[in-house]
Amino acid sequence: AFKLACPYGPADGLDGLRKNEEFIARTREQIGDECELMLDCWMAFDVEYTVRLAETLRPYRLKWIEECLIPEDLDAHIALRSRLPWQTLATGEHWYTHVPFQWAASHKVADILQPDINWCGGVTTCQKVAGAADAAGLSVILHGGGNTAFGQHFSIATACISWLECFVGTPPGVPLAEAWVLPGQASPKDGWLTPSDAPGFGLETPDEWLAPFWAE
Repeated sequence: AFKLACPYGPADGLDGLRKNEEFIARTREQIGDECELMLDCWMAFDVEYTVRLAETLRPYRLKWIEECLIPEDLDAHIALRSRLPWQTLATGEHWYTHVPFQWAASHKVADILQPDINWCGGVTTCQKVAGAADAAGLSVILHGGGNTAFGQHFSIATACISWLECFVGTPPGVPLAEAWVLPGQASPKDGWLTPSDAPGFGLETPDEWLAPFWAE
């Protein structure tokens, strides 16, 4: 599966809309029909532009469109869901505490909730989010959940989470295992990830990292 950042927005007009379509069409051609493709809009759109973009990109079978709207504009989320009943919508990485997720689940404004375990309130908050989503028949995919050992463990232990998102900002050709910062943290291989079953989430802290803080 592949997720792209949308390069153009409302300020780019019809030309930007066309360039977005060309970008998605080119990517779909490169990855073929057997891979899922998602689009991250990073809070950059309004309802009207999101609807026009989704309609334009419908032939390319996007798995979901992500975080199209300003997180605090709850009315816009309701309007977007009403106007795009056929499009899978994902959002939530910039929501904090469990409260907005409970609202989203009860109003069914998204199909996939995406709390960030580092930002929203940790494992405890994510448990509440997952409970609300599961009760509403929604899915959860942690934002960057594959990038932390605790996100990996939480995801594999939670029934309504079926995917792990891994963001690796490295040049092409660099193995994923070499991009991981923390020794002992599991890395994806061939599209799958198995968290470590060692103590402490499997993380290994080198002595030299701690040496500057040792008391003499």
